[in-house]
Amino acid sequence: MKCAICQHGPTEIGATTVIFEHEDTTLVFKQVPAESCINCGEEYISAEVNSTLLSVAGAELNKGVTVEILRYAA
Repeated sequence: MKCAICQHGPTEIGATTVIFEHEDTTLVFKQVPAESCINCGEEYISAEVNSTLLSVAGAELNKGVTVEILRYAA
């Protein structure tokens, strides 16, 4: 995939950290599958991964956590 931001770099498959903040809650997801531009560093996650993150984030918010660090699991 070619980077949509810099228009120059190809992307490579890897992993990233995603942070969600909502009111007083912070959720940190480690080892999230992503593609990163080798030129500018822009990161992309798929719609499927995004859906999984949002689902897990919603469940964690319902638990009432303030800060949570989670390893991504599909």
